[in-house]
Amino acid sequence: MSLTRKFMDWWKQLEGKYKILFCFLIFLRLFLASVTAHPDIWALFIAQNLFVFKKVFNIYDYLAYLPKTDPISSNYGTNFFTYPPLAYFVLGFFGLIFRPFLSFNWFNWFVENYPYIYSNLRIFTVLLVFKLPYLIFDLGVAFLLASFFKEERKRNFAFFLWLLNPLSFYTSFMVGQFDIIPVFFTLFALKLAIFKREKLAAVCLGLGGGLKMFPLFFLPFLASLGKSFYERLKILAIGFGVYLIIIFPFLFSPSFRTVSLLSSQSQKMLFMGLPVSGAEMIFIFVFLYIFLFWRSWFKESSSEFLEKFWLIVLFLFFSVTHFHPQWFLWTTPFLILELIENNFKHSLLVLTLFSCWLFITLMFEASLSYGLFVPLKPSLAGAQSLSVFVFRFTDVYQFKSLLRSVFAGTAIFYSFMIFENKNNV
Repeated sequence: MSLTRKFMDWWKQLEGKYKILFCFLIFLRLFLASVTAHPDIWALFIAQNLFVFKKVFNIYDYLAYLPKTDPISSNYGTNFFTYPPLAYFVLGFFGLIFRPFLSFNWFNWFVENYPYIYSNLRIFTVLLVFKLPYLIFDLGVAFLLASFFKEERKRNFAFFLWLLNPLSFYTSFMVGQFDIIPVFFTLFALKLAIFKREKLAAVCLGLGGGLKMFPLFFLPFLASLGKSFYERLKILAIGFGVYLIIIFPFLFSPSFRTVSLLSSQSQKMLFMGLPVSGAEMIFIFVFLYIFLFWRSWFKESSSEFLEKFWLIVLFLFFSVTHFHPQWFLWTTPFLILELIENNFKHSLLVLTLFSCWLFITLMFEASLSYGLFVPLKPSLAGAQSLSVFVFRFTDVYQFKSLLRSVFAGTAIFYSFMIFENKNNV
């Protein structure tokens, strides 16, 4: 049965009120996609257009060797594409599909006039076309989440809880980041693992790692499902092998190694450490990650508990990392699964985590909050962060540190609750 046929059957069975809600949530996504923008989206937009119109294969070297007089170099710099190569090619692929709606002349106008681009009404169409592919993966995640449950009530809960969650609106359709694509591959990997297709699941995690590196954190836990040491090594080799195949053509590029592979963004989880000498330290993330890894490796586990380990790993990552707000989307599908499986027993914990995330996000620069509406009001490009207002009354860094501490404490307690509920994890 084709996907179209399955969708039509699902649509026919859906109650009228849910059909109205579904249409409204899709419309809201498309509306927000067209009227919001974060400055980082233009790095992705430039890369996509270089692929579509100039057939650039190695974006990293191309940018590195741009003359200083080039409009891209002078207006946006030469090291703005910090993502793994598959992200570039996926964006390029969708750029080729939407090429009839793109314009090389407009692209040239854009790079020559950045950042003074928001006075042009075409900006709304450009933003909508660029973000439209995210809707495919966004809906894919919603249907995947629903497929984890047999009871229709829970399936609808999972589906609409995803469509209603603010992180989906914020990351994909407002900030315009492509995190939803590796999230889709990660969730698909979990679904495959449940069906005992661990090797295919490893391929999905490798593909996800070729977009953003966080799915690679989950590979060792997936490998622990192998029935023998050889099977476990095979799963690891497949997952990391897929990732290495993706990055191999660029490994000999100094620009790629500096800007993407070894960038500060890819090493943020190593910033927190306990000094053991003047020059050495124990990395907190690595220390606790290895503890969780051995726990799963030596304790006979199953795919039923895989999502628990993955969620706990993400809790650990966000507890010790100065994370970007859009990254929190990575946890959202696992939180939804956990909430529904336990009949919303941990709702207060999820609400606390989300509240911390929200206030931390508001303390970032304005471009990550109300400044996202700069296409509607260009003057917002120079808006001040809310942290400037908070600083009048208290030390804003101490305030943010308190929020991160509350987040970390809640995440650790949540992890203990998960272990307690599933005492054979």
